[in-house]
Amino acid sequence: MLSRSNFVRAFVASLVLITLPAFAQAPGAESTAPAAPSPSASPGQQPADPSAPAAQSETPADGATPSEATASDEAAMGDEALAESAAPPPGFTGIYGRLTDEANGEGLIEATVKVVTGADKQAFTDLDGNYRLALPPGKYDLRAFYDVYQGRRITGVVVAQGKATKLDVALSADVGAVQEVVVEARSDRRAEGALLQDRKKAAAVSDAISAQEIARTPDSSAGDAVKRVVSATVVDGRYVLLRGLGGRYATTLLNGALLPSPEPDEPSVPLDLFPTSLLANLNVVKSYTPDLPGTFGGGTLLIETNTYPSQFEFKPRLTLGGDTVTTFRNRNSQAQGGFGETLGFASSDRALPDALPRDHRLGAGGESAQQLEGQWESFTNVWEKRTTRAAPNLGLGASLGDTLRFGNQRLGYLATVNYGHRDGVQTGDFARAARDESGSLISQDVARTTQGFSTANLSGLASLGYQFDRDNELTLFSLYTRGTDTRTYSANGNNNVRGDTYASTRLQFITRALSFTQLRGFHRLGLLGDSEVDWQANVSRVDRDEPDTRDTLYSAALNNPDAQLSFPNQPNSGERFFAELGETSTGGSLNLTLPFSSDLRVKVGGLTQVSFRDFNARRFRYLLNDEPVDRTLSPEQLFSAENVGTSISVRETTRADDAYNAFLGIYAGYVSADYKPVEPLRLVGGVRLEASAQQLTLKDPFTGVEADSGGADRNYLDVLPSLNATYALSPEVNLRAGYSYTLARPTFRELAPFIFFDFVRRRNVSGNPDLLETRIHNVDLRAEWFVGENDVLAASAFYKRFQNPIERVIRNPDSGDLGFENAAGADSYGVELEARTSLARFSPSLRPVRVGANLTLIQSQVDLGDSALGAQTNKDRPLQGQSPYVINVNVGYERPESGTEVAVLYNVYGQRISEVGVQGLPDVYERPFHRVDISLTQKLGATQLKLTAANLLNASVTLRQGDVTVQTYKPGVAFTASLGWAL
Repeated sequence: MLSRSNFVRAFVASLVLITLPAFAQAPGAESTAPAAPSPSASPGQQPADPSAPAAQSETPADGATPSEATASDEAAMGDEALAESAAPPPGFTGIYGRLTDEANGEGLIEATVKVVTGADKQAFTDLDGNYRLALPPGKYDLRAFYDVYQGRRITGVVVAQGKATKLDVALSADVGAVQEVVVEARSDRRAEGALLQDRKKAAAVSDAISAQEIARTPDSSAGDAVKRVVSATVVDGRYVLLRGLGGRYATTLLNGALLPSPEPDEPSVPLDLFPTSLLANLNVVKSYTPDLPGTFGGGTLLIETNTYPSQFEFKPRLTLGGDTVTTFRNRNSQAQGGFGETLGFASSDRALPDALPRDHRLGAGGESAQQLEGQWESFTNVWEKRTTRAAPNLGLGASLGDTLRFGNQRLGYLATVNYGHRDGVQTGDFARAARDESGSLISQDVARTTQGFSTANLSGLASLGYQFDRDNELTLFSLYTRGTDTRTYSANGNNNVRGDTYASTRLQFITRALSFTQLRGFHRLGLLGDSEVDWQANVSRVDRDEPDTRDTLYSAALNNPDAQLSFPNQPNSGERFFAELGETSTGGSLNLTLPFSSDLRVKVGGLTQVSFRDFNARRFRYLLNDEPVDRTLSPEQLFSAENVGTSISVRETTRADDAYNAFLGIYAGYVSADYKPVEPLRLVGGVRLEASAQQLTLKDPFTGVEADSGGADRNYLDVLPSLNATYALSPEVNLRAGYSYTLARPTFRELAPFIFFDFVRRRNVSGNPDLLETRIHNVDLRAEWFVGENDVLAASAFYKRFQNPIERVIRNPDSGDLGFENAAGADSYGVELEARTSLARFSPSLRPVRVGANLTLIQSQVDLGDSALGAQTNKDRPLQGQSPYVINVNVGYERPESGTEVAVLYNVYGQRISEVGVQGLPDVYERPFHRVDISLTQKLGATQLKLTAANLLNASVTLRQGDVTVQTYKPGVAFTASLGWAL
């Protein structure tokens, strides 16, 4: 078996050997591939398509200068010149192609192709200049024209039944025209080529994945898709790490606005809230610019959602799926539920009973014994897991959109709705590492855990845009997404500390919801050199509800094999937990761009974003009274009405820190300049002044009165400079360098002293109100070569210096309880390599095959200083959560003629510290996960069939602490079949 270092070396060598000869065929270099014939090819040249019909050129009807264009001339342009034409679906009968500017080859937007003889029909080109005319078999004369361009007439174009005739036309400018026409359009940011063009022109180092690329993968959410981006990894299928850094170091923006997280225990936005069908692209900005929020560590993830299409479309979808460990097998489940929960709405019987007091602790209001018993019995008596046959996964979706034109004005709309339901099983082993009397590392509390879960996701998106003219546009965007997570845990194992064997169960139901509304505007002022203003205002709300989580634990003496499991009078057994989290955010931003000259553009702007969070939890525990009862009874028998009030009582155990209010206000202004001192060099630099106020105040869980002490207040005023330089060695090659000074704030959850019990790992997690803000120096270098429209070769290097980084540490080695602490500092540095190309560079016969690969190598070192972190075992270790390497490889095959596309993808990340060990215990590492996926897409007229398989190697998720396997389970091999229609 290859060692990690040898494996990485072999991968790099293979990458260089594969891509370097291909990229040597760059524009301007000599090539052995046949050159595409010129549009003005001599009559003796053979057309690329020998079957293309001959045609004669005629003078256009409007008297414009004649153009010598024939159908055979267009066919003779060859496949190289026509690569950007949009291919029609199989079986299409008619004419298609692309209209371009003869001088620069760029597509002409909303140009007209009209049938002048043989039919009465016309078509407009799209954003890339592509057009399509469905026509019956016959011979046609066509005319292509565009404002201030010379029209062209093409005669004798033959259309055969079931065949698509390709006709590309290049129009030349009409030198006699005196009218100046400014043609503007936004690129289709769902396309791979468009994103690469944006990346080439961007001021900062960035990487992205488009909707076009996501469609080739089995990924169903943004959490699945983002791991395809260079140096991005994902934890728990939903939380992104950028360059090995997650949580507070990875900010997420939705259409340019900050997103709050609905999770109280994770600082990241859970990306599984966003189905891939909602996404236009995912863009990771890796070098900082002043117009971004100052919270910047590993990078900023920009989520851009779909906007309205240029023409009418209605696209319904149906998806079915399953996996090898779940589908049609028995899984843990709960008795509660109903149709509402399948849509993401909790059943009313999970709510805190109406009989329970809201303004005081249970039993603290002078209630009589009879009243108390009635309150205790008002809880639903459901404690035990059930068994259900897992059904196949289901997905339904539809999108509807169009652009309506009123002269020079446009109204566009898009509406989408998606629903998904998934069953799952996760069976694995758990253990806790400890030291024996001799100091050797041993396994304790070995257990077998089984988790059955059912998730439902419901989401909708609506976008409405109105373009008054080329200078003014408004867009209203609204998103609602809701997810439920029903989980039923069971565990059987030993507790070596207490000397018993146990069986435990947890019934849990969680809902998460996000609503987001944004109004955006763009205006060209016509002043100060055609300056531009863009702005946005947003309001969002996230909610997380955890109603009635129930824990039971039965135990027996470990050294008595005949002892029956019985209910113990101890914590974490017979407990109910209710929690609600809500956070409202609102704010906006304004940016003014002043083009003082062609070489200098100045941008100024500001942002205000405020967030208000409220968290409330209540806890209840069932206790044994002096009245004797058979403790071996099942929990639903033990806690029945006949025992509650006699043998069993219910006590409220809500803590004083089980409720808090939190506020975060961010107020920022910035100025930046985009300057070209000489033609190849571009400098983008500026400074951001960002003030923040972060407050967390404990409150009474019953009255809501805030406490006079407890909690945390943080106020900062940060100056954040940055400079990015780009030197263009050629139009296709950029050299980039950047420096910035940024920050990372502790999250509300990390500051809150609230204690959360992790049932799976059976330990407490608590916050730290003394945490400090982290400051970060960032240095980035990159060389990138854009060889073709969808081809790139890039190499990057980065360095980061952290001051007071925040880490998750083990506070108590005996129980494994977790907390958060500031280290004195840390260093992180790494390199990134990326290549994408078509194998047509090797041979024209390999044109359908595309390959891509990226490799990230990262090293980091934590400086513990003289702080309390000295209790940590390992004084020489990387940052918690940072992988030493990340690798992505993909191979794709596409045959437009048959509508077939196949993709094979591979992803792996290196082992990373999940938890920092203390007091002699080693760090807990998450082992590498090798994932291989395959996707097959087949177009069948207006229908598209997509088949996928994920995790073909059936890899395991494994956490190890020294030689002890702390946790391991197999997620299984997953399969999906999706059918979509374009109507």
